[in-house]
Amino acid sequence: MSELPPNAAPSEGPPEIWLIILLPFIFAVVFPLFWCFVMKMLSFAGGWKRLAARYQTEEKPTGKLFSGVQGQIGLVSYRGVLECTTNAEGFFLRPGFLFRFAHPLIFIPWSECHEVTRSHVIWMKWIRADIGETSVATIRLAARVFEESEGQVLLK
Repeated sequence: MSELPPNAAPSEGPPEIWLIILLPFIFAVVFPLFWCFVMKMLSFAGGWKRLAARYQTEEKPTGKLFSGVQGQIGLVSYRGVLECTTNAEGFFLRPGFLFRFAHPLIFIPWSECHEVTRSHVIWMKWIRADIGETSVATIRLAARVFEESEGQVLLK
């Protein structure tokens, strides 16, 4: 067996136990904070925050539920994560559980939908509407939300 010279550094051993404990803890704290930051930025960028300032509600959604709805608010796309509940007065809108931070439940009356237009992108049918008299935000939702609810009167 050869011996190490007197000035040679010992070879690295197994990682320190504190590092094994610290890394999952860092992930458990940093990832949720980062996720919340991203959700907050999307709320600002797309216009959900502006919609919530005017249409936020604490009322329990009642009516016909559409889940897994694709939609877009402003420039932010919500691909299959929206829950939309429609009734005679309007529609409730909120993202699924993992996407709700900084995205409160909103209720938009049908009367607040202006400049309602249809469009097709490949196989997907969309309804686009400016929300509010002075266009608080532009919403684009899967057409079925309007076609299969009281919102169909807007599609003349």
